[in-house]
Amino acid sequence: MKSIGWLLVFLGVGTFVLNLVGYEFELLMWIDNWGVEIGWAIRGALIVAGGVLVFFGMKSEAGAAETAEPAQPAPQPEPQQPEPQGFEPQGFEPEMSPEKE
Repeated sequence: MKSIGWLLVFLGVGTFVLNLVGYEFELLMWIDNWGVEIGWAIRGALIVAGGVLVFFGMKSEAGAAETAEPAQPAPQPEPQQPEPQGFEPQGFEPEMSPEKE
């Protein structure tokens, strides 16, 4: 959409400048067949329509760039390691209760 807009702006400004010096794009020679005022209105409409397309094209590209960013994955919980049964840390001695005699 943006590239079509730039093309319309180029053609509108180009035909505007060329008409002032007595030339015209062959593609757009028909616009003066309807009268000088209508020709100038069509030139202005080309510039405005192209500008609108460029504006919305840039806006949609910016919106697409924001939504195209990769989402951060949810943090994964670390797996719990079960303690082996019968495991006692080194240097640990269980408390002995005094024996009754």
